[in-house]
Amino acid sequence: MNRRSGTVAIVAIVLGSALMLSLAWGLEHAALANPPLLGQTAPRLAIQTAAGQQVRVWQLQGKPVVLNFWASWCIPCAQELPVLSKGAAAHPDVAFVGADNQDTSGGFSNFERLHQHPYPAGPIVVGTYQSYGVAGLPATFFIDPQGLVTASFTGPLDAITLDHYLALVTTI
Repeated sequence: MNRRSGTVAIVAIVLGSALMLSLAWGLEHAALANPPLLGQTAPRLAIQTAAGQQVRVWQLQGKPVVLNFWASWCIPCAQELPVLSKGAAAHPDVAFVGADNQDTSGGFSNFERLHQHPYPAGPIVVGTYQSYGVAGLPATFFIDPQGLVTASFTGPLDAITLDHYLALVTTI
């Protein structure tokens, strides 16, 4: 290996390491993805379940809310569904709501048929994903009993991360 090849290799390693560290920091601090919304009243949003029930997030005030934006075509959304389902079953005092985002009615119906979960989910019928600043899926917002957005997380949740954020909205 000549001197130029060695220099290029070292530069590539340094840049690759910096990129990996930046990515790791970003994933660790994903809750800061939407700082303007944090500490603010959650925007009005409602979903309509496959059974036709409308769930209005703003009417859930008085209990903590986990609002998850997802879509049938989003593979990480399907991967995190068991984590959210177990979390909802383990925390009956917390309202979990799934907001189907930018989907077709057929995509939603098929997803619901294939993936069972214990909490209401459906297309957004009041409000928008944009009002929450959702830029990628899945995106989850943790709303305290007073209706304030306490944290947000972009990307698929694992059980440890979900428990961490649940502690922010369930402790008084």
